[in-house]
Amino acid sequence: MRRRAEWLEKRLEETRRIKEYPAGEYTYPVRRAEVETGRLIKLEANENFFIPRDFFSQIFGELEGELDPRLYPQSEKMELINALSEYLALPSECFVVGNGSDELIETVVRAFLRRSERCISISPTFAMYRIIVEAQGNKYDTVPLGEEFSLDADALLSKIRSETVLCVLCSPNNPTGNQFELNSVRKIVEEFKGIVVVDEAYVEFAPLSIKDAIEEFNNLIVLRTFSKAFGLAGLRIGYALTCPKLASALRRVQLPYNVNKFSMRVASKVLERRDVVLDAAEGVKTERRRLIKRLKEITGIKAFNSDANFVLVKTEKDAEAIFRGLRDEGILVRNIGDIPNLGKCLRITVGLPEMNDRLINALEDVCDG
Repeated sequence: MRRRAEWLEKRLEETRRIKEYPAGEYTYPVRRAEVETGRLIKLEANENFFIPRDFFSQIFGELEGELDPRLYPQSEKMELINALSEYLALPSECFVVGNGSDELIETVVRAFLRRSERCISISPTFAMYRIIVEAQGNKYDTVPLGEEFSLDADALLSKIRSETVLCVLCSPNNPTGNQFELNSVRKIVEEFKGIVVVDEAYVEFAPLSIKDAIEEFNNLIVLRTFSKAFGLAGLRIGYALTCPKLASALRRVQLPYNVNKFSMRVASKVLERRDVVLDAAEGVKTERRRLIKRLKEITGIKAFNSDANFVLVKTEKDAEAIFRGLRDEGILVRNIGDIPNLGKCLRITVGLPEMNDRLINALEDVCDG
């Protein structure tokens, strides 16, 4: 009994060392009525408010009589893959569908990292990479970004060890918002002997993509999501683009029925009407330019240019005080914490114009207070 208790306590201690994703760290009494009436503005999770809610309500209504929840997903995944293949002009064999891109990151780690092997990434970047890698018992190394958050391919390649088999890059990067130069990313893919994952969660708001390189390289995996530009954050659906051999390996590692049929059918229908999504993405980019301009006009605020649907902000006043002040005004933003060589920062989602106007007014008051 004692040996069992010691073994269990050791395993529990190992899990306690894993840093939990801070989704609840900024929890505020978020009530749906407050969000729907505009009393509470959510600008902390990079959600997309530019696609009208009625657009999704119509799709949900169409599906009401089409889905039988008693049956496991059958043809829905292949229908979605075919729709993605048509959308991105890539063979269907190159697609893997996941329960959000987070699950696909975990799938990549389980498929390609063994216990003694390492993953390398950049800093700062999306927190889930480290969490997933370390939860699987692997080591996670980082290389700081350069000036203006640039990707230094040579610096990253110089830090690769013999046991480093996975590299993860987020481009556009979260939380900095910038997209990396394609040549820098390609150099890493060309020279790194292991798997390179490029997370393009925000690519619809950016000028370019590395997706077509999957037909050139057999070690490249590109991740995409329906949570951002497609406005389906609540349905948790993502996909990977890669060469057929890697795609087959990822599918073999995935659990069966990993994505529910409702999410996949909604995603397929949204792709059929993607003009609405693409128009909304253009709206985000237009409003992003206006928001950055307005933010830069506030004394004590430094707003960085962005290729995503959020803006990174450095404040002269304590970022935690700004965060709390905005929260007291019913505006939620993300408190990023310390960024190397920059200090404490906030991340602000690009909301609708009326949301951003309220944000600007509140931010001016908080910064002057």
